[in-house]
Amino acid sequence: MAHIAVNPAQLRNAAKGLQDEVAPDLKTQAQRLEGSYRISPPGFGTVLSLLEAEYNATISYHLQNLKVAGESVAAVANGLITTATAYDRAEQVNVDMTAGARVGDPDGWGSGWTDTGLARTFYQPLDGDGLGWGDVDQIVALGTQLAAVALAVSTACLAPGYLPAPITAALLVADGFSIVATSRDLSAISSTLESVAKEFDTYANGATAGWEDTSVVEYRKVVTEIGRELGQMTKALGAAGTMLTAVAALIGAFWLAFVAFTLPFFVTILELTLYSIGPQAAVLQPIIQGLSTLAGQAWLTASGTVITICVATGTLILGVVKEWSNFQRFDEQGDSTPDLKQVKIEWHSA
Repeated sequence: MAHIAVNPAQLRNAAKGLQDEVAPDLKTQAQRLEGSYRISPPGFGTVLSLLEAEYNATISYHLQNLKVAGESVAAVANGLITTATAYDRAEQVNVDMTAGARVGDPDGWGSGWTDTGLARTFYQPLDGDGLGWGDVDQIVALGTQLAAVALAVSTACLAPGYLPAPITAALLVADGFSIVATSRDLSAISSTLESVAKEFDTYANGATAGWEDTSVVEYRKVVTEIGRELGQMTKALGAAGTMLTAVAALIGAFWLAFVAFTLPFFVTILELTLYSIGPQAAVLQPIIQGLSTLAGQAWLTASGTVITICVATGTLILGVVKEWSNFQRFDEQGDSTPDLKQVKIEWHSA
């Protein structure tokens, strides 16, 4: 590469901003994301655990890329300082750094599934980074869902035609509070990253003031790549937050309706069953079975609608915001390794 003619003061100013502000902010957001993106048990619920597994794998990829971004920015800052020092001393040096060497690879789909709230129900139901004893609202909400399922099972014992209702409802038992909280966290992280990305652009581009050599093109390629990845992560996390909000709303609407319906319907079926003892059984039993079958089919349809819309929402995000699901689409090398981990930051300076 050609030698670099630079303004050392500009390089040091840019390096200071990258070191003191941008890199620490990226590290903070990576730590925040790592501690908040998982959904507490039972997660999305049994039937939507496949969607949650895809969510986990996708966010894991962007988490690793975000960690590497912090190291990449630090590497650029160190390179700028080294170049400025070398220029002042008129010494020939070679700056050769590979970003992100210490960051592990993201989880695949399999690891994403074992990290779902449903899976962690069996090996980490309480405490840890899952549901804690102090989460009274979440415990009450889950308890209410389970009580409604139990009552629905009791109804099905009296009227077997209602059996699809408790089965499908049990598959949708989810931690709505955790989903909503995570959605807010992802949206907040996305918003913060947008500001950090702007700071990065300001400082990184500021280093080029007084840069008179064609080698500035190589520098700009590196910072452009980092800026592009930050932009992708920002959009991906924002999209994930939107998807979680939609999932929580749909599941919440289902459970509000199901809980409100379950007790009155149980009482109705119980009363009709008691009245059907004796000669009137021939008249009331067909009514009981007919009502239970219609109700069971109605809740089967309702749960199917919730599942379909949730999956459609994920598909929509996958199609419009490609960062969402199949993260290999944004994996330039196609090897599931964060792109920034493979960006080599190097230049000669004199």
